[in-house]
Amino acid sequence: MAMPPLTPSNSHSAASEDFNTTSPPTLLNGVSSQIKPHSLDALAVNADANADESLKAQAFAQSRRGQSNSDDEDLTPAQSRRKAQNRAAQRAFRERKERHVKDLEQRLANLESSQQMAVAENERLKQDLQKISTENEILRATSGLQGGGNSSLSPEPTTTGPMQYNPTDFYSNVLSNHANKTPSHRIVTSDDGERLLAAGATWDLIISHDLYKRGLVDIGDVSERLKNQAKCDGQGPVFSERAINEAIESSVASGSDELL
Repeated sequence: MAMPPLTPSNSHSAASEDFNTTSPPTLLNGVSSQIKPHSLDALAVNADANADESLKAQAFAQSRRGQSNSDDEDLTPAQSRRKAQNRAAQRAFRERKERHVKDLEQRLANLESSQQMAVAENERLKQDLQKISTENEILRATSGLQGGGNSSLSPEPTTTGPMQYNPTDFYSNVLSNHANKTPSHRIVTSDDGERLLAAGATWDLIISHDLYKRGLVDIGDVSERLKNQAKCDGQGPVFSERAINEAIESSVASGSDELL
């Protein structure tokens, strides 16, 4: 048989009074005792401290932004003048440095231009010197031929020798098929590594050849063999070194056959 739940009684019996005045269970007393006033105070203090730190950080940032203006306002007149003088000195230093850099750049450009002019002038002088050397070589060879009785001369035949042609005649012949008839001592290298010589350089190669020095080369015959073998390198007619040597050797061989 189930028992009905207990309810407070309004009667004034001893048992009813005891029930109404009974203390709360001990468990509730234990829980309420754990929440102490000083713990709540600590939480409040921490919250206030965090708020103060945030306000301080914001104030510091604002003070940094306004520091420059505030510093200027706090300076004495003498300090303001010194600060203005320092700024002017720094600005003047930067301007002097910029002018110095620009001056150095201009001087460098002038030096580069002068160097290019010097290189061009040096090349021109080298060509002139080579031309003069060629003419001197011709004069020495001509003088040697005129002194035919000299025993130091080669006994080999020179009836078809090199002195039948001077450089001007040679240039006119080998360049006769070309519009650019200005002799040049230019030497270039082709894409396949072969040396290409302009008319002046071709003449220099011929007169420096051992067969020429022995009086065996007929310049007129060589020029005839070369004039149809000229190539254009974009600056004027040039002759391959191989073709020049072949023309010299073929001319000498042809002359030897005729003598036979």
